Amino acid sequence: MKVLYVSSNGGIHDYRFLKKLVEDYEVLFLHYASGEIIDEIDKLDHLQIISKKPAFRSLPIASERGHFRRVLNEFKPDLIHSGYVWQVGILAAGSGFHPHLSMPWGSDILIEPDKSFFKKKLVGKVIKTCDHIQCDAEFVKQKIISDYGKPADDITVFPWGIDLSLFSRKDKSEARKQLNLDPDKFIIIFNRHFEPVYGVSYLLEAFAKFSQGKNDIEMLMLSEGSGKTEALRYITEKGLDEKIRILGRVPNKDLPLLLNASDVYVSPSLSDGTSLSLLEAMACGPGLIVTDVPAIKEWVTAENGIMTARGNSAALAEAMEKYYRSPELVRAHGEKNSVIAADRADWDKNYLKLKEIYSKLLR
Repeated sequence: MKVLYVSSNGGIHDYRFLKKLVEDYEVLFLHYASGEIIDEIDKLDHLQIISKKPAFRSLPIASERGHFRRVLNEFKPDLIHSGYVWQVGILAAGSGFHPHLSMPWGSDILIEPDKSFFKKKLVGKVIKTCDHIQCDAEFVKQKIISDYGKPADDITVFPWGIDLSLFSRKDKSEARKQLNLDPDKFIIIFNRHFEPVYGVSYLLEAFAKFSQGKNDIEMLMLSEGSGKTEALRYITEKGLDEKIRILGRVPNKDLPLLLNASDVYVSPSLSDGTSLSLLEAMACGPGLIVTDVPAIKEWVTAENGIMTARGNSAALAEAMEKYYRSPELVRAHGEKNSVIAADRADWDKNYLKLKEIYSKLLR
């Protein structure tokens, strides 16, 4: 069976899908984006890749419709699997090809259509014409039903999941030793992008407040993005250069050691689906500081993490302080989260649900 997998990302989330798909199908990865494909995807065996930068950076429909149709005619797929909805899903919708599985990523359903009439029209066409939708959170499903009237039976919810053979709990002291990190410091890790949707400004404000008078703390930021320069400026202005290390993007294979070495994972996002970064952290066992995003509430409660209001730097600082003063709470939450991840976030198991959707669509 031939699968045309279309994306405007080319990052680690696509890698997880493509790594599995090439084991079972003939796959062409069609990538429309101004950014580059990560090395992990480039190195996959048995994967065909076409990467084209659109003339209109975020709107391939304006320039790539002809190219998309040529790829369809030459590759002759049995199924199209697309995601980001309004950027590349609209190309599949406009082609009239079936079956088409649309895969929302989060902001393409939860934020952007509500801010742009044009984007909402594009999303509406994709939702109306696609044969099935797979999303990673019940909240996203309900948003699609309420805003676009898609029948519930045409939407399947399951978390995309993580590789539990890679992400698992290990000894914190040994992890720090391997990474040459201070064994006695309280370490916070942030590995979302430097973009407004991830609440970076609130995080930095919170850490600046939390760090006052403390020399035994450190925050690792595994981040890139449009807001990096602004973040660096803030760090310097507040004299936080000795307490914050920006490591940039880390290959997925190196991430488990960093998560295991950390005391707390923080994600102050303003909007989110089921964050795979969160699931990876849960499997490795640090404490969790997250915001009250509906999809995240499906994973984190007071029993396994600390949830704060979105856009509230004072509450974030208080959460950091709470974990800082209670190593026992960090351990208790970490133990619970590793169990939850093993039970609900196993990509090997959840991928089988994707294969079921494929089979159903082809029937």
